[in-house]
Amino acid sequence: MFRSKLFRLVSIPVLAAFLFACQADVNEVTGPSFNGNSVGVTAIAGDSGLPSDGVSQATIRVEVFDINNEVVDAAAVSLTTTLGTLGAASVTTVSGVATTTLTSATTEGTAFVTATFENVTATTSVAFVNFQAIAGA
Repeated sequence: MFRSKLFRLVSIPVLAAFLFACQADVNEVTGPSFNGNSVGVTAIAGDSGLPSDGVSQATIRVEVFDINNEVVDAAAVSLTTTLGTLGAASVTTVSGVATTTLTSATTEGTAFVTATFENVTATTSVAFVNFQAIAGA
């Protein structure tokens, strides 16, 4: 009896953590737009950022929702960056989600990636780091 209660106490939080950890959420959502839509963007680049080597890539994920928090399909979202190179300057959502890549610059710094849909924008950032200089220091 003790064993089954312990299993239930441990398994429920572990299952919940697993389910929520598997969902990719955007880290900034802004809106609503003039049509009631919201846009969010996040960068998947690791905790330390990317090497400033000109070839490393982060995934940029954009999500668009309507006023009822339902996904917006076929939303054309414009993307810009202050550093590095985007794989696409414009993406179209499928089931509310679109992705592209951000290739690192050869200089250190922070890239600010902005997603714009209708009249709302959301921004995320990716650090480009010279890991060789840090390791040698």
